[in-house]
Amino acid sequence: MRKQSVNLWAVVVCVVLGQIIPALWYSVFSEKWMTLNGFTQAQIKAATSPIPYLASIVSTSFMAYTMAWVFTKLSVRSLSTGMLTGLLFGVVFVLFETIVKDMFSLRPLLLSLIDGGVSALNYAVTGSILGVWRTYE
Repeated sequence: MRKQSVNLWAVVVCVVLGQIIPALWYSVFSEKWMTLNGFTQAQIKAATSPIPYLASIVSTSFMAYTMAWVFTKLSVRSLSTGMLTGLLFGVVFVLFETIVKDMFSLRPLLLSLIDGGVSALNYAVTGSILGVWRTYE
């Protein structure tokens, strides 16, 4: 029996998509997100640090690689199983945690759904890719 291993190319694709999906997501929800956070357009334009983008790349890299490794242990071998498992991880480990943290910070639920929803979507897409694009030793 062949042993499934982490597909590094799939992880790289997931990291790239993990940067594109939030960019698209926040372009759709940008006005509502800025309003809920109390930000102005001038504040957003003044924020030019590359650090959040680098942190996003590092975080997404760890997430995608870890999910790929977990999938080898769970024998996730299809798009649908990968998507559902990724969605489950995203909703349980990120979205719910974001909602609870934001409740204690007195932030609106809609803001939590915007911020946590993009993560759940990212996890579902990552799970789909990793579920389909497997490698074996």
